[in-house]
Amino acid sequence: MGDFQKIHRYFSPLLSILTDKGVNELLGDTNSINNLSELLSPFDVLHNVPLRTSQLETHHAPSFHLRFNELAELDSSTEELHKVVEKSAGDATVSTNSDNIYESFLSGILKHHALVPYCTFQHPVAFILATTTKHADPVSELARLAQEVSFPDAYAKRAYMNATPNYVLRYYVLVHDANDGDMDHARNLLEKAKRAHGIHCALLIINSKQSKEEKEVDETVTKTYGHSRAHSLDASDLTVIRAFVREMVVQSLIPWMEKCARDWNQLFVTNRKGFTNKLFSSFGVSRKWAAQQAPSRAINSSAPVASFVSSEKIYPSTTHEATFRRLADFAFMIRDYKLSAQVYNQLRRDTAEEPEAYLYMASANKMLGLSHLLSPHSPTSTLDTTVQYLDEASLTWFTTKNATDRAQMIRATLLYIESFRARGSSGLVIPSSFIKAASTGNGLSSAIMLEQAANAYKNHMKPYKRKACLYFAQAATVYESHGKHALARRCYENCDTDRFPFLNQALGRLANEEDAPILITKSLRYGGDQRLLDDWRDCLRKDENPKVTFPLEVFDKGMTYIRDPHAHVYTNKRSERIFDTLEKELKTSSEKIDDKIDIDIDEVFHVVLVARNPFNAGILINNLQLEFEGEVNIECLNKDLELGALETNEVVFKCSVSSASTVKLNKVDFMIDNICKVTESLQRNGARLNNTKEHRMGRFYAPDLSLEVRVNEPTPRLLTNLECFPQRMGLGEGYLAHINIQNIGKVDVDDVRVVVNEQSFVALGVDENISNAQETSTEQSRIENTLRSSAPYDIGKDLKPGDTHSIPVLLRGDNVGKKALHLIVVYKQKPKKSHENHHKVNRLLHVVDIRPVVEVKLAAQPSKMQIGSYDLSLEIENVVPDSQIEITQVSFVSPAWKCIGEMKDINLAFEDIAKQEFKVEFTEDFNVEDSLQTQTYMIDKMAEYLQGDNITENYPPPVNVISSHLTHSKKYIPTSQTGLFHMMMSARRYLRQMTFGYEFKSIPWNVQSHLFPLFEANEGDVVVCWKMGDRVGHALVSGLVLGAREGLTRRIGEKVKLSKNIKSVMYASKVRDRERALSELTKSRYSVYDMPIIVNTYTPSPINHDFEQNPELRISVDISLFNNSIYRNVESKLQLRDE
Repeated sequence: MGDFQKIHRYFSPLLSILTDKGVNELLGDTNSINNLSELLSPFDVLHNVPLRTSQLETHHAPSFHLRFNELAELDSSTEELHKVVEKSAGDATVSTNSDNIYESFLSGILKHHALVPYCTFQHPVAFILATTTKHADPVSELARLAQEVSFPDAYAKRAYMNATPNYVLRYYVLVHDANDGDMDHARNLLEKAKRAHGIHCALLIINSKQSKEEKEVDETVTKTYGHSRAHSLDASDLTVIRAFVREMVVQSLIPWMEKCARDWNQLFVTNRKGFTNKLFSSFGVSRKWAAQQAPSRAINSSAPVASFVSSEKIYPSTTHEATFRRLADFAFMIRDYKLSAQVYNQLRRDTAEEPEAYLYMASANKMLGLSHLLSPHSPTSTLDTTVQYLDEASLTWFTTKNATDRAQMIRATLLYIESFRARGSSGLVIPSSFIKAASTGNGLSSAIMLEQAANAYKNHMKPYKRKACLYFAQAATVYESHGKHALARRCYENCDTDRFPFLNQALGRLANEEDAPILITKSLRYGGDQRLLDDWRDCLRKDENPKVTFPLEVFDKGMTYIRDPHAHVYTNKRSERIFDTLEKELKTSSEKIDDKIDIDIDEVFHVVLVARNPFNAGILINNLQLEFEGEVNIECLNKDLELGALETNEVVFKCSVSSASTVKLNKVDFMIDNICKVTESLQRNGARLNNTKEHRMGRFYAPDLSLEVRVNEPTPRLLTNLECFPQRMGLGEGYLAHINIQNIGKVDVDDVRVVVNEQSFVALGVDENISNAQETSTEQSRIENTLRSSAPYDIGKDLKPGDTHSIPVLLRGDNVGKKALHLIVVYKQKPKKSHENHHKVNRLLHVVDIRPVVEVKLAAQPSKMQIGSYDLSLEIENVVPDSQIEITQVSFVSPAWKCIGEMKDINLAFEDIAKQEFKVEFTEDFNVEDSLQTQTYMIDKMAEYLQGDNITENYPPPVNVISSHLTHSKKYIPTSQTGLFHMMMSARRYLRQMTFGYEFKSIPWNVQSHLFPLFEANEGDVVVCWKMGDRVGHALVSGLVLGAREGLTRRIGEKVKLSKNIKSVMYASKVRDRERALSELTKSRYSVYDMPIIVNTYTPSPINHDFEQNPELRISVDISLFNNSIYRNVESKLQLRDE
C-alpha cells in the first residue's frame, strides 16, 4: 500500500474546543498562544494507533490524523470552494517547478473544509471542554460548558447537525499551570470531574519550565511553536501534551467512535433486511445478544425512514439517512473501509430516489469509490474501475451549473488521483480524470491539471506523445491567458512542433523580431484569438517592410453579388409561380436572357461583398477598393469595417457607369488593421458543364456572368409602391388604398396595365367619390354573366419622365387567414421601336391577415302564408372581442327575387347573437328572356363540347341583376356606386369557379368559363352590411337556390342525339374526357328536377255534424295550383279520385 497521508489528513476527525476565559488567559499570558487548539494542533498526528474493524479485526494505523479548531470557528463564514481553487492555483503558479506547483495547488485545496449537510466530516466528532484548576469551581464550570455545547449556535442554525452526546463525544479537560498551583489539588479536581462527568476526563499540565530558565531557548519548543511563543514550555511539556492527545484518542475517541459505529450499524441492519444475517455474522454478534443490549446510545429504530425536507434540501439529523451517513463517515475515519463502502453504496441508492437530494447522492458516490481505493482488500487489477463512481458524482456536480459544485468535482478528482497514485495505478485513469476536471473552467486550476495530464501521458510506460502535446499546448494557452508566460513557454517546449506545425503560433511569439512575422503569419491559417492577432500586429509594426502573404480569405467569393436594381423580390417558389402565371396571361415575361446585370447609363447599382472575420478576435478592414474591367465610378459606403470575433458583415459599394459598355468585377484591395495590404480575387466559376462526354469526364465550368454589368441606353423604368395597404383587416371589411406609379426613367412609358391574382379580394380603379345614400330600396344592374376573370386594368394614359399616377384600389377581406396579394405592372417604351418593343414587368407582393368579424347563418324555407315566397332567417353573431358592431343593412341580390320586410335596429357586443327575418318574393322586373337565353346557351355549348366542337369563342349572355335592400333608416347604401357590387360579383365568381372545379374535374378551367354562367335566374345572394366604429364591411352568403330547379341533362342529351356533327378524335384520352364529363353532368346540379307545381288545399273551419241523423255531409274544398318555375309556363290537369 502506498502513502495515503493526504487522504487521511483530509478525512480526519474534527475536535472542537470550548474553553472558559481562564484557559485562554493562561495560554496567552504565559506562552502568547491564543487558545487551546493552537496548543494542541502541532500534535495532530499520532503513530501506530490501534483500530478495530467491524469484523473485530485489530490493526495498527501507521498514522492517525486529527483536526483541532475552536467551537466558535465552526459557525464562522467559510470562503467558497471555487474561490479557494483559483486562489490556490494562483498562489501555486508563483513557482516555475511543475511538481511544486501541483503540490502547492493540492495542499491549498485540501486545507479547505466547509460545513455542508450531505457530509459529516466537518461535523465535530468530539467537544473538548476545558477550564483551569485555578477556577473557583472547575467541576461546575465544566458542567456549564457541557450545557453550552448541548445546542451551540452552529447546530441551532442547521437541522442536519446533532449535538447530543449520542453523536458528539464530550471530553473534559482541566488545564493546570505547573508553576502556579498545587498538583495534589489538581488531581483531586480530576477525580471530582470523573465522578461528575464520567471517565472522559483528563488533566493537562503545562508550563513546567522554571523561571530561571526563561532566557534559555529550547530548540524543540521553538521548532514546534516558533520563536515568539511558548515561553513557559519545555521539552517535558511537549511530551505531556503529546501523551495527553494520545490518551484522549486511544482511550476515549477511537473506542467511542467504534461504539457508535456498532450501535448505528445495528440500526442499519434492522432497516436493511436483506443485509441482516450477513452483517450480524460479520460482527460475530448473536441476535440474542443484540436484543438484550439496552439502547441507551443507539438510535431509536422507530425513527422515520425518510423525511427529506425539500424546502431546505436536507435530511434532518433524526432521519435514518443522516444517521447512516454519520455511520459511513465514522467507519471511513477509523479505517473500516468495508463497512463504509457497504453503507455508502446503500446511501447512494436511497438518495437517488429523491431527485432534490442529488448532492447527497454525489457525495455518497465519491466516498464509495474512495472506500474501495483505500481498502487493502480491493484487488489492484480492478482499481481503475472505481473511477465510475467519480464520474457519476462529477456528472451530478457538473449539471447543477454551480461554481461551488464544479469545484467539488475538482477536489474529488484530486483525491481520487492521489489515491490512484498511492495504490500504484499505471493506467490512463489519472490523465483522463485530470482532463475531465480541467474542463470545468478556464482558470489557472485548469492549466495546472492539463499540464499534469500531459505529464501523465508523457511519462506513461507507453508514452502517448500526441496526447501529451495536445494537453501541453492547452495548458500553455491557459497559462498565457493569465500572464504566466514562463509556465506557458515551458509547456510549449515539451511539444513536438515538427509533428504539430500549428504550434508555430507559440514559436512565433517566442521567436526573434526577424522570424516572428513569418511564423505568426503562417499560424494564422488555423485562425487565432486576440493574443495571436496582437502578437502578429506587433511583429508587423516592428518590420518596416513585411514580406508576408496573408494565408486566409476575408471576402467570400460565393456570396459576392451585384444588386440588380430591377430584380424582383420573391418570398417563396409559390409566389414566383403565381407571378409567372400572371405574366403569361398578359403574354409577357420578365425572364432575363443571361445572368448579366442590366442597367442604364449613369444608373446607380450596388456591389455587395460579404466579409467574414476568420479569427476569434476583432479586426479592422479599411482602404477598401474594387477593381473592374472597364471605367466605373465607385464609392465605398463602409470605409472602415470593424469585425468582431468570427463576425460576418456586408460591405456595400455604390457604383455607376457613364457610357454604354460591359464591365466586370475582378478584385478587391484592402488593409487589415492599417498594417497589412491584401488583394483578393473575386473571380469564380459558373455552372459546371455537362453537355459532352469530355465535360462529364473532367471538370469544365461555364464563365460566371453574375459579376458582369451590361450598361444600356435609357430604357423605361417605373417605380411602383402600395400606399395604405393594411396589414390586417376583417372578413368582409372594405378598405380603400392606392397603387402609386412613377416614371423614374428617362423615356416616355405607355401601355401601363395592372393585373392581380386575387380578384375577389381586390377591385382596381374604383370610384373614390362615393355618392350619398339613396331612398330607393331596389337597384337593377346589367352584368357580364361570365366566370372569366376581369381584364387587366389599363391606366389609359402615357407617363412622361417624372410623371406619377395613382390607382384607387378597394380591398375586401374575402376569406379568413393570411392572404398573399400578387400584383404585376407591365409597361413599355414610347415611341415603339421594333427591336425595343418588349414589355417591362414590376412585381408587387403584399400579405394581409384577415380576421372574422361577424358570423352569419342563413335558414330559408317556403312561406306558409304566401304561396311562391320564401321566409329567410339570419342569425348574426359578433366574434370580435371588446367591440360593438351595428348591422346597418341587409341586401338580396338575384336576377328574379327581391327581399321585403322590416329591418331591426341591431347592435351587437362580443358574442351577442341577433336574428333578422324577412321574405323573398318573385319580382316583376325579372327578365324571363335573359334566363331562357342563358339556359339555351348552356344547353347548346354543353352539347357542342360533348360532340368535340371548339366552344372557346363565346361566353354566356349578359343578365339583369336586381339588388333589394332592408335598413332601419330611410337611406340605402347603393351597391353599384360603392364598389360593393363589384366585390360581390368577384366573390361569387371565385365560389362558382371552386364549385364547378369540384363538380366537373374533367373539364378544363378555361373551358368552364365558356360553358357556365356567373348567375342563374333561381339563385340569390344575401349581403349583411356592418359597421364597427369607423370600419365598415359586409358578410356574404352566396348560392341560395329559390324556386323549382329545372334539370338540363335531358335536354342536353336530346340535343346531342339530334346532332349529326359528332366529330371523331384521334386520341382515346379525349374520348375518356368526354365520357367523364357526361358522367359528371348526370351527377351535378343540372340533373336535379323539382316539381314545378305547388298544390294547396283549403277547407272551412271545423264543423259539428251528427252523422247518425244525416249520414251525408257536403263541404266545399278550395284547391289552388301555383307554378313555382320561373322559366316557363306549365300546363296542369286536375283529376279527383273517389277512394
